[in-house]
Amino acid sequence: MPRILKTVVPRIRRSLAERGLLVSLRRSVLLPIHLFQEYRKAKKHNTVQVRSDFDRDHDVDTDGEIDGWTHLSDLNIPSANWIYGRNYAPIDPVRFHAVLASIEIRFEDFVFIDFGSGKGRALLMASEYPFRRVVGIEFSPELHLVAQRNIENFGDRRRKCGPLESVCMDFVDFSPPDEASVLFFFDPCEDAILIELLRNIHRSLEQHPRSAYLVYVAPTASKKVLLDDADWLIQRRVNEEFRFCVYQARQGH
Repeated sequence: MPRILKTVVPRIRRSLAERGLLVSLRRSVLLPIHLFQEYRKAKKHNTVQVRSDFDRDHDVDTDGEIDGWTHLSDLNIPSANWIYGRNYAPIDPVRFHAVLASIEIRFEDFVFIDFGSGKGRALLMASEYPFRRVVGIEFSPELHLVAQRNIENFGDRRRKCGPLESVCMDFVDFSPPDEASVLFFFDPCEDAILIELLRNIHRSLEQHPRSAYLVYVAPTASKKVLLDDADWLIQRRVNEEFRFCVYQARQGH
């Protein structure tokens, strides 16, 4: 359940930094109402959750805690960027496999990187493809530990990829490997962080030119604009049914 006091102060500080005092004062009138709605929504759900088919079939724990979601405000996250993060929810398997089916690549030549990998469901499913390796970047130590246990429980029977790992760090501090990559995003953050992350990825590609695909699942309208406006990305796919888009990095741009 979202921790109200933990949530209020960072949101006010963020608003002051981004919008200034007057706008923040106007918005602060609505903040208690919004937080109370969050609290009631979380409280009305029974804490006993029905396990997903994926978790039952593979004996793992990738589900969210409340109505399919795990609130970041319920976690002890050392990064100050947690306030810009999205609450954790696992991706549906059908949706995930539709994403990978839309990328026409030789998986053996690519590294799969999940930005905001949570409990690791996307990592486990990606491991069933022959990627060179699969890496998840997660800034919550609690979710990262669950992902590590899931990787151990998933075992090698279904795995076709190379090394499979979850790394605990803020992904804005992550240096992408100098290898051909599929960069996977399941709407993990707000626009300000995505802007910084795209800048880091672009810089890495300029320094070490290589093939890269960026996949964004469930983009908001503003994020779609950010991605479309990045002149170093070429849009390759837009899937309206499963709400994802695929971009390819321009070579030598």
